[in-house]
Amino acid sequence: MDILKPARYIGNEWNAVHKDWDEHALKVALCFPDIYEIGMSHLGMRIIYGLLNKEDGIICERAFAPWSDMENRMRAEKITLFSLENKKCLNEFDIVGFSLQYEMNFTDVLNMLDLGRVPILAGERGDKDPLVIAGGPCCFNPEPMADFIDAFIIGEAEEAILEITRVVKGLKLEVKGRRDKILREFAKISGVYVPGATSNERRQVIKKRIVKDLDGSYFPINPIVPYVQIVHDRISIEIMRGCPHRCRFCQACRIFHPLRLRSLKRIMEIAEESVKNTGYEEISLLSLSTGDYPQIEELARRMNERFKRLGIKISLPSLRVRDLSSSSMGGLLKKTGLTFAPETGSDRLRSLIGKNLTNQEVIEKSNLALRSGWKRVKLYFMMGLPGERDEDIEAIIDLSSKIRNVTLSLSYFIPKPHSEFEGKKMEGLDVLREKKKYLYSVLDARYLKKKIKIHFHNLEMSMIEAVLSRGDRKMGSVIYKAWKSGARLQAWTEYFDYGLWEGCFEECGLAPDIYLGEKKTEGPLPWSFIEA
Repeated sequence: MDILKPARYIGNEWNAVHKDWDEHALKVALCFPDIYEIGMSHLGMRIIYGLLNKEDGIICERAFAPWSDMENRMRAEKITLFSLENKKCLNEFDIVGFSLQYEMNFTDVLNMLDLGRVPILAGERGDKDPLVIAGGPCCFNPEPMADFIDAFIIGEAEEAILEITRVVKGLKLEVKGRRDKILREFAKISGVYVPGATSNERRQVIKKRIVKDLDGSYFPINPIVPYVQIVHDRISIEIMRGCPHRCRFCQACRIFHPLRLRSLKRIMEIAEESVKNTGYEEISLLSLSTGDYPQIEELARRMNERFKRLGIKISLPSLRVRDLSSSSMGGLLKKTGLTFAPETGSDRLRSLIGKNLTNQEVIEKSNLALRSGWKRVKLYFMMGLPGERDEDIEAIIDLSSKIRNVTLSLSYFIPKPHSEFEGKKMEGLDVLREKKKYLYSVLDARYLKKKIKIHFHNLEMSMIEAVLSRGDRKMGSVIYKAWKSGARLQAWTEYFDYGLWEGCFEECGLAPDIYLGEKKTEGPLPWSFIEA
């Protein structure tokens, strides 16, 4: 049986941390519920990995979801899911931590626990089993996964994870029979939610954790360099956390608020050391809205002066339309594709959703980019936004037709928890299918010769994502049933099975529409006890 990309599973990459398996050390398995190429591209995982491994008495190792070929081999030959560093089964660790970035990875959490010989249900774990914790954006509504996770970190994990490890280390020699005591201690930590510590009716408000000082916080300067190409195969430096904009549909701007900056001096120090330690030929300057960094042009200039002679390119993956000008910055950046997110084709609807941008600006700056050397422009849009009309759908094509070498990426509005639109409804599948059909008809009738390329996100997958993101604790039965029914790698279109999910909802006696409809803002929502 052949295994696709075996380098996903061998470990021993450049800069990987290998510590002796000391029985007296606290052992943490850092798990990402997607394949290696996705997980190794996630900056948050790199931060926590480096942060824990620099601590004495802590061993932190990585594990990822296997691709189907590897899972089949593991189950056929009774191979357990193991860490890459010391090849230890997940059940040999004290803590198994998951990064929950995307709802469609929920069933992969269950699958990794099962392959790692860890009881899937939190209520079935005993004193000899690992403590299972989770962090990431999906934890801002923890209830759908509450049956499977012992403790959730709400917000930014850098400080909270060290407090968690100190609790476990403090009781390390007396863990047997102390699982409940440890979880009660976890519940006392700011920003930590322990589902089993309180009843559904009497949950305390959990306030998110934030890192106040980015300059003083840990950042990895020797990131692991994989053997295989990963999604973001470059040095990634977070220059700013939070977003100065308040788009009403956006969950990220709320959960990562407030805005915090990393200094020019610190960014340059991180870049200098990272280049020495990796050999990468590209540096990506990351944030939710990189162009809003107050000294972005000065930073780009300094980066260019220092690294151009080494053949190292600088990229800014999250520019806004207004960030691109004819100033010197445009000449300093790597020019492949440029991505803007107008969200809708009409100025009227864009104003309603809190996006301060006009069509004229999109057209002018996109064409400026193409004249300045960028090869293509990708525009992100959403359909199904509150207040949307048919003419707003038509306006997407009208706007795009005025830009050459353009690609459209269309997704569907999901009213995510903690966004300003959290109580709005998601349009039904039939309505969204008609809007998609209408958009195609306008394209065929008017602009076929323009050769506008359009990519649609999977509509049915978006619907399941919405239900999982807005669910309550009853959703756990659906997630469990879906995993038992074979749901694996549901974030991948080739494995996503909408019919399977439909059947699981029906068997569990839950109607998806209950979670997609408009919510009364005065009533409690499943995530109301989380303070973002």
